[in-house]
Amino acid sequence: MSRLNIILLIVFVGLLIWITLFSPSRIARIQNGAMVAFEPFIEASGAVEDGLEEVGNESLSPAELRTKLANIQRERDELKLKVIQADKLVRENNELRKALRYTERSKRSLIPARVITRKPSTWYNTIIIDKGSFHGVVVDSPVIVPVGDQAGLVGKVSEVIGEESALILLLTDEMCQVSAQLEGSQIQGILSGARGAFRTLPNLRLRYLPKESDAGTGRKVITSGDGGLFPPDLLLGEIIKFDIGPIDAEATLVPSVNFDALTDVFVVKPVAGSVEEPEELPLAEGAEEAEAPEAEEEATSEPPTEEREP
Repeated sequence: MSRLNIILLIVFVGLLIWITLFSPSRIARIQNGAMVAFEPFIEASGAVEDGLEEVGNESLSPAELRTKLANIQRERDELKLKVIQADKLVRENNELRKALRYTERSKRSLIPARVITRKPSTWYNTIIIDKGSFHGVVVDSPVIVPVGDQAGLVGKVSEVIGEESALILLLTDEMCQVSAQLEGSQIQGILSGARGAFRTLPNLRLRYLPKESDAGTGRKVITSGDGGLFPPDLLLGEIIKFDIGPIDAEATLVPSVNFDALTDVFVVKPVAGSVEEPEELPLAEGAEEAEAPEAEEEATSEPPTEEREP
């Protein structure tokens, strides 16, 4: 035995002899203090022992473990789905709030609508919205979306399918033609879409421009309002290419509207009284004078008297 161990043993024996000399009440206080000091360690060791006993008692078979794991994974997937649905509802709510604010802020009379059908084969040609004749949607009504502080043209109503749906012909379709002009100038041309590759956003074509047009890259193009179909000052696109031909010039534009993210759109209501009623033709000179004597003659003429037989 080493010298250090002998010293510790002597000290321990001395402490025991010293403690035995205390009175019983003092020994009881010392024991209580020791129990209080070591109580947390005793409880922790008891909890560990109980946990080990439970693990030892829960002897699951491999099949039961696989079943339990599958249930846990299913619960996890259900929670993930609920989180995704909640995020989707939050996004839709924010989009509807923005749509409502835009409708209230716009000077135009608008019908908010949501895209409900969009086929991959006609992705950049047509969409179907959830508003129809019941809401006042008519054929050729312009369809717009907010683009920053301005409005961008999406297309026009091609067909009112029913009370709750309508078909929209998109600006990116080659059949949708718009009278357009360079922003900040009076230079005008005809803008139309183009058939692009599958799921590839086609550029817009602005044709019949004068060859001397100042149509540099980055110049914005808006609707001119000519023809009365589309309101003026709607954003169409931005010039990315300008080609001069033998007779006129043509510009290539990238659309201002993000046609890949169309969810909420606005149909512009037709202006009340936009269809003029035919004016009444004025009476020919002297017609009133000619009718007046006839009226007087009818008024002064007395009904014929009946002759009674005697």
